[in-house]
Amino acid sequence: MNIAGYIYEYDNETLTIIAPFSDGYLLDKRQITGCEIRLDDGRRISADQRKKIYATMRDIADYTGYSPDEYKAIAKYNFIAKTGCDYFSLSDVDMTTANEFLSYIIEFCLEWDIPTQDSLLGRSPDTSRYLYACLANKRCCICGKKSELHHSDNIGTGRNRKEIMHSGMRAEALCRIHHTECHTIGQQTFDGKHHIYGIKLDDYLCKILKVRG
Repeated sequence: MNIAGYIYEYDNETLTIIAPFSDGYLLDKRQITGCEIRLDDGRRISADQRKKIYATMRDIADYTGYSPDEYKAIAKYNFIAKTGCDYFSLSDVDMTTANEFLSYIIEFCLEWDIPTQDSLLGRSPDTSRYLYACLANKRCCICGKKSELHHSDNIGTGRNRKEIMHSGMRAEALCRIHHTECHTIGQQTFDGKHHIYGIKLDDYLCKILKVRG
């Protein structure tokens, strides 16, 4: 459930929000004590965001056999069901929702190995989230092919990769070709060339990648 409100006060540490709400029975019945706040700065979807969203939906539609309009309806319905946001139009949706929706369909491509006309890295509105999703789905963050785990932190000569604790170490999801390229030209040059960086492994990624956390 989304509730409209306004910022009453900000003291450099805490926001005080006032949100009119009349259904006290719902709060009491479900014992709701927490909530999430999404700040809307009034900006609308940009032409670049819209272009990337429609390009990604077209790639998915081509792969799945749906028409672009059919897939758009399905994707929006699933996104709304997952996030709980209100129905929106891609003609005037706010920038925050547009970015979230774009990340959602990009991650759908990674999860289901859907080929795209160009790199999803260039379409992603959140590079860190994209690089994390590539690790989680074992897809090369540059080309989208099946990936290997590349440690961007130097493990050190003679250390057993199967025995070390990986949690907190930085890593990248790279296919064999890009993995080889990285070792050939060096980490810093490689990252600068492709505009990527290592993501710290957490317990979830360690479990997915089957390495010691």
